[in-house]
Amino acid sequence: MDNVQAACDNCGKELIAGAAYCERCGARTRRARRLVRLAIRVELVFFLAVVAMVAAFVWVYAFQK
Repeated sequence: MDNVQAACDNCGKELIAGAAYCERCGARTRRARRLVRLAIRVELVFFLAVVAMVAAFVWVYAFQK
């Protein structure tokens, strides 16, 4: 079962189902905060993968000489 936030944590106004921001005060909902944290994790994993690939290519290139 999906845990839906019924009211804004900041001002208490009732939220539309699936809303990312409160219409009254503009505060992010819990769902929006979760999605931001997930996006940051995905970006971090992608960045670390790119850094690892670059390091591997540099290592391989260095040992070919």
